[in-house]
Amino acid sequence: MNFFDHQATARKKSLLLGILFLIAVALIVISTNLICYFVFSFTDSNPLTLAEWFSSRISHYISAAIILTIFIGTIHQFINLAKGGSAVAEMARGRKVDLSSQDRLEQRFINLVEEMSIASGTMMPTLYIMDHEHSINAFVAGYEPTECVLVVTRGTLEQLTRDELQGVIGHEFSHILNGDMRINIRLIAILAGILLIGQIGQFLLRSSFSRSHHYRSSRSKNDIALLFIGLTLICIGYTGLFMGRVIKAAISRQREFLADAASVQFTRNPEGIASALYKILDSQEGSQLRVTRHAEDLNHLCFSESIKLHLSGLLASHPPLNERISTIDSSFLVRFKARKHASKKRASSHTPHNTSSTVQPPRSQVSSSQTSREHSLTDSALGLAPHSSGLAEDASLDSIGTPANSIQSLQSNAAAIEQTTGTVSPAHIDYAVALLQEIPTELKQLIHTSEGAKIAVLHLMLSETAEDLHAKAIKQLSQGSQSSLSSAKYKQIVPLLKGITLKQRTPIFEMAVSSLRSLSEDDKQALVDDLGVLTKVDHKITFFEFALVTLTKQQLTTSYGHKIKSKYHSFKDVSHEIAIILKLFAIASTTNKKEQQTRFKHAVGLFSDSIDWQDSKATNARAISHALNKLRLLSPLLKRPLIDSFIECVMADNTVSPREYELLRLVAVVLDCPMPPLLPKG
Repeated sequence: MNFFDHQATARKKSLLLGILFLIAVALIVISTNLICYFVFSFTDSNPLTLAEWFSSRISHYISAAIILTIFIGTIHQFINLAKGGSAVAEMARGRKVDLSSQDRLEQRFINLVEEMSIASGTMMPTLYIMDHEHSINAFVAGYEPTECVLVVTRGTLEQLTRDELQGVIGHEFSHILNGDMRINIRLIAILAGILLIGQIGQFLLRSSFSRSHHYRSSRSKNDIALLFIGLTLICIGYTGLFMGRVIKAAISRQREFLADAASVQFTRNPEGIASALYKILDSQEGSQLRVTRHAEDLNHLCFSESIKLHLSGLLASHPPLNERISTIDSSFLVRFKARKHASKKRASSHTPHNTSSTVQPPRSQVSSSQTSREHSLTDSALGLAPHSSGLAEDASLDSIGTPANSIQSLQSNAAAIEQTTGTVSPAHIDYAVALLQEIPTELKQLIHTSEGAKIAVLHLMLSETAEDLHAKAIKQLSQGSQSSLSSAKYKQIVPLLKGITLKQRTPIFEMAVSSLRSLSEDDKQALVDDLGVLTKVDHKITFFEFALVTLTKQQLTTSYGHKIKSKYHSFKDVSHEIAIILKLFAIASTTNKKEQQTRFKHAVGLFSDSIDWQDSKATNARAISHALNKLRLLSPLLKRPLIDSFIECVMADNTVSPREYELLRLVAVVLDCPMPPLLPKG
């Protein structure tokens, strides 16, 4: 399956999850009634038969109370998790990582995630660390691939080598690309309702003992009743706990094998993830989460079991560690044990040895030559009218720009590009590693701060405007942005930004946006408004300006990370929006007006027979932004032919310029379809 199939399959699993939930509720109701029936049978002189009990009014009241309690717990948790991954990270007591951190282990973590983000084409997840957890574990959470969090324990950073940590991160990115995160969050909410009854029982039991201890007297009838009700609810709660674990095992277990395999595929290093799994197996801490009280809720999200389980063969949400290691390579277990034995022998003879490291196979590096010259964008002017949203409402798309000459033929056909969507290969990771190494360290450090990132984004926008208009543009910005552009940090970062290459521009922008998430909501809105102001100064908008503003708005909006529900399941509902974006790509692909119309006609004909070039003339900058937001609500399987049609537009001549691909990739990200960087041919 490809990325789009995985996303659709993950959504369909919600139906399975709903069925399992209803079965669990039914079994809890039945078991509750059975417990109550036997209790009343022993205390009632004239007991009812089992059939009479289930048809009695008291049984109906008990059943209604149980169902209501479960649904209240589930709905309450759904509301709590509306913020997406950040809410789950807070449940785990995670600390948000400052991307400018000087901690060596945190820097390594940040660098590895940046590499994987660039390689996969996703926006960088927001990073968290569970500082009080010294076991080895990690998880990702969120509703969309471009809006999620990645959480690791302190033990993961301290105990794993770089290659082992890369294997774990590759495993978690597989969950991002395979659409597992959405169903994982839903599973947390559903289990909250199922487990709520047992939690109420534990509360009543503690209350009973607390009252008796407090008053130092014999138990009153109320205390005994409270104790009895608490014990009964705990028994019922264990039924819910059992069913919850069965559901998690049914939904999650097989996905872990797939994520392990994907990690090996991504990194070309099977020993990395296998060694991380062995360290969990061999460690006293293991992978259990001991500090957070939500270890049970988070178990199915984690890299390995976060709780100790009995009947693990039936109830575990992860396959056994031995089996996961052997599936990667059947010889690894023997080799790791032999390595450990040899390490102990060396340690006993006082030979210095680092027992935490493993011998890793050498990593192949990309040896591609760098482009010797860079081409500036040649987008022609686009008339703008003032508008509060920052994008002109009457900006005609017909004059939005002409394409730069293709630097190189980066792919031979459209199908080759389409197949990379939502995938990662070792070549992509090698490319990302090499690209990050080319970016000056000082520049990366600066854009890892929120202030440096803000300056970088503002400068990238200003660089699309003639220099003689910069002073005029800055005067129209908010006071905060004016201060940023006159600061000492601005003088540091601008010379570095002027030296970046075209292929470095998008990764630098995406890294900067990740840092901007730490701004206050007011500062985020002020920055988005200022970016809009900069698009109007020279009365034109380039493709890069449009993509930058659109993606920044998506990533910094107050609804970032919230659940996005598929709203449109037919192209008929969004045919005009499709035409708007196809026209954008047709114009981006060639300067020849006739060829633009030919490419548009061919592409739009796949979706509608009634729209021609003139019918889509109301394609201004604001309309494009609105169209993208609407197309984001398409069901995943419908996004695939849409992305295909965009690719075919720019690949009609079997070449694609870096600028064309930059636009294609940023639009794909806005639509939650991560597209990795385009690799040099050959």
